[in-house]
Amino acid sequence: MRPRAQWRTTVGCEFHSQSVHFVLPTMCCLIRVICDLFSRIYCVIILLSLCEATTCSLVPYACTVASTRSSSDVERSPTSTMSVVEEMKNRLSSLERRLRAVEQPVWQISTKEEDWEVCAKGPCKCIPEIKSVSCWRYDLSDLPATQLIPADVLKLDLGSNRLSALHRDTFKNMTRLHHLDLSSNLIEHLAPNLLLPLHGVANVRLSNNLLKEIHQNQFFGLRNLRILDLSWNKLRTLPEGLFLSNSLLALLDLSSNRISLLSANAFRGLGKLEELLLGKNRLAGLPALILRDMSNLRRLALEENRLKELPVGIFEDVTSLKELDMRDNRLAEIPKGLLSTLVQLKTLELSSNKISSIDVRAFNGMIALRELRLGHNHIKYLPSGLFNNSVSLERLILYGNRMEILARGVFRGLSNLTSLFLQSNRLKVLQSGVFDDTPNLQKLQLESNELSFLPAGSMDAIFTIQQVRLNRNPWHCDCRAFYVASWLRRRFANFANLTNPSQIQQALTMTGNWSIWEFGAGATCRGPGILGGQPVLRLTFHELCEGQWASMKGIIPRIPLDIVAPSITSRTVGKNTILVRVIKST
Repeated sequence: MRPRAQWRTTVGCEFHSQSVHFVLPTMCCLIRVICDLFSRIYCVIILLSLCEATTCSLVPYACTVASTRSSSDVERSPTSTMSVVEEMKNRLSSLERRLRAVEQPVWQISTKEEDWEVCAKGPCKCIPEIKSVSCWRYDLSDLPATQLIPADVLKLDLGSNRLSALHRDTFKNMTRLHHLDLSSNLIEHLAPNLLLPLHGVANVRLSNNLLKEIHQNQFFGLRNLRILDLSWNKLRTLPEGLFLSNSLLALLDLSSNRISLLSANAFRGLGKLEELLLGKNRLAGLPALILRDMSNLRRLALEENRLKELPVGIFEDVTSLKELDMRDNRLAEIPKGLLSTLVQLKTLELSSNKISSIDVRAFNGMIALRELRLGHNHIKYLPSGLFNNSVSLERLILYGNRMEILARGVFRGLSNLTSLFLQSNRLKVLQSGVFDDTPNLQKLQLESNELSFLPAGSMDAIFTIQQVRLNRNPWHCDCRAFYVASWLRRRFANFANLTNPSQIQQALTMTGNWSIWEFGAGATCRGPGILGGQPVLRLTFHELCEGQWASMKGIIPRIPLDIVAPSITSRTVGKNTILVRVIKST
C-alpha cells in the first residue's frame, strides 16, 4: 500500500483550501471507476485517506452527490452525507485500533515452575506463594517486554494503566488463570482470540475502558466464567450469541455504557445468571423475550435509561427475582400483569419516572414485596384496594408526587408497614382513620405538604410510632389544631415516661428540644397572630381554643365535641363550666 503522501502526489491533492472548488470535479471523475467497482463506503474511505479533513472536507459530499445524480438524479442531503462520513471515520478508527493491537509487544510467557523467581525480577510485582502477578498502577502504555510471566499464574492485574491495545498472544498458554483485571485503561479494541486461551478464568474485569464493540466470539470457550464486568465503556449494542459459551456466568455488569438496542437473543445461554446490571445506558425499550430462561436471576438493574414502557410478559421467566431497579426512566404507568409473576421480589424501585396511572391489580401476586419506591412520579391518587395483597410490605415511599387527599382505606392490607414516606406532595386532607390499617407504623413523614390540621382520631391507631415529621406545613393554630397538639403531647409524654400534665408542661418548658420528636415533629404554627412560629406541641387548650382564637373573633369559640371530649378529662371545675357554655351555645 502506498503511503498517504505518495497518494496525494499521484492524484494531485496537494492544494490549498482556496482551490478546493476547482479540483473537486476532477477528483470525483478520477475515482468514479473505484466507486463503480467497489461500494460507496470504500470510495469515502479512499477519499478520507487522500486528503486532510481540514482541506478536503467537501470531497466526500461532492463525490456522493455526483455519483447519486448519475444514477438516479436524486441529490443526497448534507445530513445524510455527514452520517456516512462519520461512519467511515469510525471504520477507519476501528482499523487503526486493530493495527495497533497487532503491533503491540508481547511479554515473555514461561511454562517452567522455577521461573517465578525470574518473574520477581521484572518491573511487575510477583507473589509466587499465591501465583499472582500485579502491574496495577504502573503507568504502562505497553506491556513490559522484560517481564516474564509464568503460564500457571492464577491472578493477573493490569488495572489502572494506560494500555490502549493488547496483542492477541498476550495471554497465550495461561490456561489456569482465574482472575484477570484490565479495568481503568484506554483499551479501544480486543482482538477476537485474545481471551481464547483462558479456559479456567472465572473473573474478568474490563470496566472503565474505551470499548465501542465486542466481537461475537470474544468470550468463546470461557466455560468457567462467572463474573464479567464491562461497565463504563462505550458499547452501543451486543452481538447475538455473545454469551453462548458462558453458561456458568453469575454476574454480568453492562452499566454505564451507551447501549440503545438489545436483541431478544442478547443474553441467550445465561440460564444461571444471578445479577444483570444494565443501568445508565440509553435503552428505550426491551424485547419481550430478552429475559427468557433466566430462572435464577436475583437482581435486575435498569435504572437511568429511557424506558417508556415494558412489554407484559417480560418478567414471566424470572420468578426468582428479588430486586428490580427501574428508577429514573420514562415509565408512565404500571399495568395489570406486568409484575404479577414476581412472587419472590422483595424490593421494587420505580422512583423518578413519569408514573401517573397504577392499575388496582398492579401488585397482585407480589406476596414477598417488602419495599416499594414510587417517589418523584406524577401520582395524584392511589386506587382503593391497591395494597390488598401486600401484607409483607414494610417500607412504602411516595414522596415527591402530586397527591392531595388520602382517603380512608387507601392503605388497607398494609398491616406490617413500618415506614411511610409522604413528604413533598400536595396533601391538604387526611381522612379520619386513614392510618387505621397501619397499626405497626414506626416512621411517618408528612413534611412539606399543605396540611393545616388533622381530623380528630386520624393518628390514634398508630401506637408504635417512633418518628414523625410534620414540619413545613401551614398549621393553622385554632381549635382544629388542638387534636394535633394533644396527640403530640401524649406521644411526648410516653417517650418521656410522664403522666402528670403539669410535669409534661414543665418538661416541655425545660427540655423542649427532645431529639426523639425534633421540637414536636417540627409542626409550627403559621398563625393566627402571635401564635405564628410557635411549636404546636407546646400549645395548650387555653391558647388554641380560649385565648388567641376567641380574642381575635370576639366570640365564644364553638369547639367540636369530638375534639374536646377525649382530651379534656382532668380539667378543673372552671374549665368544665366553659365546656357547658360551649355545648349550650351549639
